Amino acid sequence: MKQIRVRIVLAIMLFCANVSVFAQQHQKENISVLYVGYDPAIPLSDDFINSAINNGGYSPERFKEDFKTRYNAFESYLKEYFSSVKAVDARSYTMDMSASYDVTIFDQTVKPWEKGERHPNYKPSKYLKEDFDFPTVFIGQTAPQMGETIGLKLDWLCLCLDADAHHLKAEHPIFKGPFPVKLTMVTKPTPDGIFHYASGKDVPKEIPMWRVQKEGYLEGKGYRVGLVSRGDGFLDSPDTEYISSGVNSKDVGAVAIGRHGNFLLWGFSASPDYMTDEARQVFANTVVYIKKFKGQKPIARKYRQQIAIRATDVDGMIYGLSTESYENYKKYIAEVNVQSAKTVKELKEKKDKGEKLSEMEAAILQVQSEPMPIPNWGEYVKQQSGDFFKPEYVKNVEKLKKFLTENKKYMYATPDDFYSLKIDEDIKKMGIGNNDKQLLQQCITLLKNGKDKDLANRVLQRYTGLEKNPQEWEQWFGNNSSKLFFTEAGGYKWLIDTTK
Repeated sequence: MKQIRVRIVLAIMLFCANVSVFAQQHQKENISVLYVGYDPAIPLSDDFINSAINNGGYSPERFKEDFKTRYNAFESYLKEYFSSVKAVDARSYTMDMSASYDVTIFDQTVKPWEKGERHPNYKPSKYLKEDFDFPTVFIGQTAPQMGETIGLKLDWLCLCLDADAHHLKAEHPIFKGPFPVKLTMVTKPTPDGIFHYASGKDVPKEIPMWRVQKEGYLEGKGYRVGLVSRGDGFLDSPDTEYISSGVNSKDVGAVAIGRHGNFLLWGFSASPDYMTDEARQVFANTVVYIKKFKGQKPIARKYRQQIAIRATDVDGMIYGLSTESYENYKKYIAEVNVQSAKTVKELKEKKDKGEKLSEMEAAILQVQSEPMPIPNWGEYVKQQSGDFFKPEYVKNVEKLKKFLTENKKYMYATPDDFYSLKIDEDIKKMGIGNNDKQLLQQCITLLKNGKDKDLANRVLQRYTGLEKNPQEWEQWFGNNSSKLFFTEAGGYKWLIDTTK
């Protein structure tokens, strides 16, 4: 009898301990959160539901299903972790609402404050203003849709993020607390797309991964697709943090979780009821983390998503200029053509049966009807070298590689350039790269000495956007030298780190 009583007491103690741990895990943080999504009480049009761009790549059937539960699931989940939570429909959101909350979460794109136009000249809609400095979490495609016009690096590389994270910074605060997290890492095959980029040449065939959501879009059940942003140039300014990549069709540096100023991208798509238990904790930690960036607006604004980045574009050219890369490219195109033909056949059969194609399926059928041509060696070299191509390089790619390597530091892009670079002949004459602070010093010295003034002024204006007299330049450089940084993604400019 005594042993039974002891066992009962121990069982009660263990139960109480577990309850205590559970309570500790969900002890609410004193943070007010505004969640912006689609209230199921307010209907959506069929055109919207069938639009893959608007609905995040859901199949229409899954969108209708998720539309009924997602909004309420987020509201209930957030209330478990935070002291004050308000859910508002995206169609009635206004920017002033965020002023009353510590953190705003955008799960759906809001109505623009300035509507864009497609004709006669394309003009994007504007959703936020550049002075919007409230701590923000974007889920999936809301980041580029709402952030492009205010220059966020959280851009649209690919709506192709699945359910697992990899190459994550496990030491980052969002994986530490305040809500406890024990990351379960499982070794899985590396996404094949990584090996199609120069950055993937040293990545192992298998890598550790962390499961973020219970279902991903690659499982073929029509679930919402996640988004990754470009890693190219993402970290070239002090206002950014790379936190994690994830399974997608792009390069290993694609950003699935990352911060730019007071904005944080959570590229994964799951609602709380589809998040893993670990991810629920990490997402809550993410809300806590971004709160501290109130007022810290982005410094380096990326207004052109397609701006060329030297570390990727030039190095990628050099990497691709080999017979091995050429053979791999031909093999890749052949594989893509086989898969495309299969997909097109299936979609045509579906259409012939009278079944309605989704917007994405119709677009695939239109775009992929013809196979991609496989280039010969000369066409391939021309394709790889872009604006730097010369016919002589077809038989001498080493000469082209040498040219690219020697001139890389003099290359730059303007806002009008689409994935292209040009050589700055002014700084080439000076022999100083545009990301070398000595370039600014040399130009200021030239102005002080009255030599090559036109050249010096051109260079200073090109890489700072400023115009000053020699004395003002000297004072400006003296005051800001320790805080200057060079950004390519932000427009090939020297900017001042205002976080210091």
